[in-house]
Amino acid sequence: MIWWLENPARARSERQSVADLAEHVSWLRGVRWYLSDGAAFAVDFEIEHDGDSIPLTMTYAEFHPNAPPIVVPRDGSRLSSHQYGAGGNLCLEYRADNWETTVTGAMMIESARRLIAGERDADGPELPSAHAVSLGQSVRGSYFRFLLTLPIEERLKALEPGQSIEISIAEKYHAETFTVTIGEIDGVADARAWPAGIRETTKRGHAIRLPQGTAMPAAAQESIANLLGDLGLAPLREQALATGEMDVVLVSETEIAHFYAYDGSQKRYFGRSRILKVTAGSRLPEDYAVLLGKSVGIVGCGSLGSKVAAMLARAGVRKFTLVDDDVMFAENLVRNELGAVAAGVHKVDAVRARLIEIAGTIDVTARRVALGGQESADSTDSVMSALRACDVIIDATADAHCFNFCAAVAKESLKPFVWGEVFAGGIGGLVARVRSGHEPEPQTARNQINAWCNAHGVPAPLAGLAAPYAAPAEIGGPLVADDAEVSVIAGHLTRLATDVLTRPEDTAFPMPAYAIGLRRAWIFSQPFETWPIELAGSNSWKVEQDPASVAESLALLRELMPTAFDGHDQSSK
Repeated sequence: MIWWLENPARARSERQSVADLAEHVSWLRGVRWYLSDGAAFAVDFEIEHDGDSIPLTMTYAEFHPNAPPIVVPRDGSRLSSHQYGAGGNLCLEYRADNWETTVTGAMMIESARRLIAGERDADGPELPSAHAVSLGQSVRGSYFRFLLTLPIEERLKALEPGQSIEISIAEKYHAETFTVTIGEIDGVADARAWPAGIRETTKRGHAIRLPQGTAMPAAAQESIANLLGDLGLAPLREQALATGEMDVVLVSETEIAHFYAYDGSQKRYFGRSRILKVTAGSRLPEDYAVLLGKSVGIVGCGSLGSKVAAMLARAGVRKFTLVDDDVMFAENLVRNELGAVAAGVHKVDAVRARLIEIAGTIDVTARRVALGGQESADSTDSVMSALRACDVIIDATADAHCFNFCAAVAKESLKPFVWGEVFAGGIGGLVARVRSGHEPEPQTARNQINAWCNAHGVPAPLAGLAAPYAAPAEIGGPLVADDAEVSVIAGHLTRLATDVLTRPEDTAFPMPAYAIGLRRAWIFSQPFETWPIELAGSNSWKVEQDPASVAESLALLRELMPTAFDGHDQSSK
């Protein structure tokens, strides 16, 4: 887009405003308009101040008037401390963070003149800095970063002047950035700024409290070696002068610094990391704290299940049982939580690695078993026993046969059961939750949901299709669910799971099941339309045995284990 061709009136207005300014002030001279490289609208001008003539250029942005122009010294000089380096643009009163389309080029020139006059008038007030630099902006050029938590900072500041202690340094390399933290100090482990269990390397280092008045050294071998020698730390001085890696954390009255050394390209390099202070605090609801002690069983680690597992790990769950026999392939990348590095790996193993990447140390039992598939009876029984020990069971397979096994475990153990599926073509999905004593047992609930769907006179797009994410379109190829559509249903399924774990006897959801529309199809008249589904029945899923049934059970047990009783189960006379 060439803005001045599409909006010539604004271009003429800009020229006129500058011409009017030049007519009314004596300090603006040499105004010359032209098109710079790339057909950018630009103007050269000179500002007169105390006999000096300062040549400047203002170039209008490609998206003007919705973005500010830039003003730079035409000779490439460093004109001001309010400037982005030598030859860079001046930081004026009108910038990207406060820009309005009503600001004109003449106003920019006046702002440049105020900046120059303010900095060159020795008797005038110091110009306030308007630079509000974000953390991200401040570390853009720093690829060695030291993460400092408040507990570590307090411990370092408590060192006695001149004291040196050995520490453990934890380091990781990710996204072309080295991040370092203290993993252990004074024998206290897990003081690091990221969760324990994250892939890292550890090494030994030293923390030293500088005596009062001692300045921080430069990040150079000689400066650091001389400081260590002056402090009487001869072994560390020799280490600084030798080869190999070295890490030293220095603590002064006003700052904390991390210095590192390493060998490379026939030269020893010394550097100083950028300190990033890590703030404490949780971004989760207070009632999510109970999730730390909860166990979640997820059957199915495909598109839906992998996302639910990751969401629950971020919510605070630290114990999982994952069940799936499938293998990850590149074709699964379009909808799965996993990345390309997991291609060829069993999904349960790859999801386990993903959860560790998210949360660090985490207890994950991965079972490469197809529950309800052609597995040995021992494997099936073992998986069902593992699920029975979980606090909630989640079926993310959209497979009716697998549902039966999960439902049987939930009913026998009286554990909450949550399930969901994405409708064919990504038109929407279904999520449901049942609890003993609150909703009907799982099979009854599923039958009621199927009946609710069929009552609308249109077959429900439920599980059972050969291609569960695809549905025929009226014109052209099939409709296929994309990652965003699967993620929406996964999010709602996760909400039901966290709700049942944090509110076992209460709920934030007035209905136990919901059909969620994402496209105009089936019963959905528009996207994001939600249909609550009421389920009848709230009795306990287990029926108390009557006396006759108990007697029959004892009789069977005596037949199977005759030597175990020795008549002790007989009634006394």
